[in-house]
Amino acid sequence: MSFLKKIFGGNEGGSATAPSANTSTNHGVKEVKFGRYTDCNKNKKQIDYWNSSVAKFKEKNYLESFEAFLNYIRDESADNVKIKKGSDGIDFELIQGSKVVRGKATAEKFWAESPIIQMDSPSIPVMRKLMSINYSLLYSKFALKDNVLVMKFSSNAIDASPNKLYAALKELAKKADQQDDLLAAEFASLKSIDTDQTIQLSEQEKEIKYNELLKLINDTKAEIVKLDANFMHGGIAFMLLNLSYKIDYLISPQGQLTDSLEKIQQMFFANDGLSPVEKNKNIMNEFDKIAGWPKEKVIAGLYNVKCTFAIANPAAHKTVMDMMFNERTKVEWYRNNNYPVIVESIYSYMISYAFFNYGMVYPASDILNIAMHVLNNEYYEKFGAAPKLVDAGRVMNVNNIKSEINRIVKRCNAEYPHVKLDPNVLNYTSITNFIDSLIVELDKINLTKN
Repeated sequence: MSFLKKIFGGNEGGSATAPSANTSTNHGVKEVKFGRYTDCNKNKKQIDYWNSSVAKFKEKNYLESFEAFLNYIRDESADNVKIKKGSDGIDFELIQGSKVVRGKATAEKFWAESPIIQMDSPSIPVMRKLMSINYSLLYSKFALKDNVLVMKFSSNAIDASPNKLYAALKELAKKADQQDDLLAAEFASLKSIDTDQTIQLSEQEKEIKYNELLKLINDTKAEIVKLDANFMHGGIAFMLLNLSYKIDYLISPQGQLTDSLEKIQQMFFANDGLSPVEKNKNIMNEFDKIAGWPKEKVIAGLYNVKCTFAIANPAAHKTVMDMMFNERTKVEWYRNNNYPVIVESIYSYMISYAFFNYGMVYPASDILNIAMHVLNNEYYEKFGAAPKLVDAGRVMNVNNIKSEINRIVKRCNAEYPHVKLDPNVLNYTSITNFIDSLIVELDKINLTKN
């Protein structure tokens, strides 16, 4: 494979060997949250590390700058980054999903790499695909090390500013995590490696998620067939968009299912000349394909992961709320014309879209998780969520909801002392009225830290 190594690069520092792998209840409370990891909730210690990294880099004290940077991206609660100082520099590991990025920082150089997949025999189709991906990368690249495909990044210390390191490691880590499952699924000759850091769900949890996936698809399809595809194409689009983002939040799949959901979302917003009716039909066909997958294919993508970098970029609270208020204006016609399923789908879409596209600080995300709990109470309860927020007949348990909101506000007040949300002003007459009033009040909260 020497000619392939010439194209993709050979060894550069370090090895590709793997290391060993390594919600609570209080007085009847168990908070259950789904969705993806967000890295926008940096604490004061992390912010101080960032400022130190920037200052040390300007002073050309590169090794101390690198150490401070690695501590900045380290989330103690997630245990996602390991740092080991030695006489010749700093060795580190960071976890991103199913992949580990390993690297070393010295006073002269910073490098990192992640083993992605094993290729025991030369494959021109694989290499052609990786070459095409390489062209889209800004900092990292695919390379071949013995029989292992890796992603790598390296920089001289003088060029490795904190901003560059963050962008480069984020690109490398996210692309490595994405491509291992996709390459293994597309090319039968490739073998997944170095996945010991994934966190396996119990068989019961996998079964609950698998059944919920099918239920969400089938229930949405059953409602759509009741509607005129031409006249109600806008409402159907909301229902399908909600389905896509809600699956991502509640099921939090990895690998091929994640890729399929991203493909569906791209189909919605593609400037491809198709009419809304045609797009809806094509997207429903994609969901039908997912529902028809063998169970073991779906189950293979159901596991938990640690992460260092989020999929969604941090967003200002105003950006999130502006999106919601814009979508909120589209509810009235469906409410006035008696389409309650579409009304609920639009509210659910607002929230699940926000979770997918925006990195939100935890006072906002935790409050919005209450809305998702109310909308999907039976699913949350299967994972042990307590107290009960919705009773039989989808009647909200007002006292428990108020208690949960007060608990979240109190918990965040140490870091966000100005956050206030009075649950007594919310509208509990229906689930959609509750969510509408919650969005209005959430828009008013003050997220300043001092």
